[in-house]
Amino acid sequence: MALDTKNRQTNLSDDADIYSSHKDIPEKEKWKSMNRSERITHFKDYYALPILIAVIVIGIASYLITDAVTNYRTIVFMAAVINEDFDNDTLEEFNADFLDYLGCDDKKDKSNVCDGYIMSGGSSADAVSATESIASYIYAKQLDAMICDTSTFNHYASLGCFADLSELLTDEQYKKYSEYIYYPVLEEPDKSIPTPDKDTIRPDKTFPCGIYLGQSPVYKLLGGVQPNPVIGINITSGRSENAIKFLEYLFPENG
Repeated sequence: MALDTKNRQTNLSDDADIYSSHKDIPEKEKWKSMNRSERITHFKDYYALPILIAVIVIGIASYLITDAVTNYRTIVFMAAVINEDFDNDTLEEFNADFLDYLGCDDKKDKSNVCDGYIMSGGSSADAVSATESIASYIYAKQLDAMICDTSTFNHYASLGCFADLSELLTDEQYKKYSEYIYYPVLEEPDKSIPTPDKDTIRPDKTFPCGIYLGQSPVYKLLGGVQPNPVIGINITSGRSENAIKFLEYLFPENG
């Protein structure tokens, strides 16, 4: 049965808002029709919070950009120390001292001898993360040298990651480190393991690419747990001159 709405009783007048067609009033007209108090209330309700958030976001972004630009320094040398975890202050002083040895400006330049690449003795996740980081640094030609135990050194030497010191150093320089030279024991070629970079070539025989650091008085200051690690200069290094100076720094009596 249809509802009879013609004679329905109601308290609303014929021109009540619910009977009239609603149209959005433009914001500009609303603003003009408000008095000062209404405008302040309207502004607080609709605009104050978004503007405050925008100001905070812009402030944070400006700080981060300014901080990044102000504190940016060019890395003049980078070495990865594998399976070591040095005292932070000691490592920071070590880097600062080597930077001074190079005659660089510590406000513009940075030495980055870094530890924490745990490939053995830690979790499998640590090993994977360390391996991926080292590979990415080699591929990007950012890594100048690696310091590690002989087993790890043998692995990377087998992948062709290190420069032949008999070719990189002068005869005089090579002679200074001759008693510390290390010839790696190369692994059997495994084609399933890719080389870290297209510029690395797997060697078919061992070659002089490492230097034992057990007799370095400077390296001992770091207080590492490895008694006689080996350092190698990466073949993809774009700062090999500074890597050679690092050797001189480590062996001052041979420099």
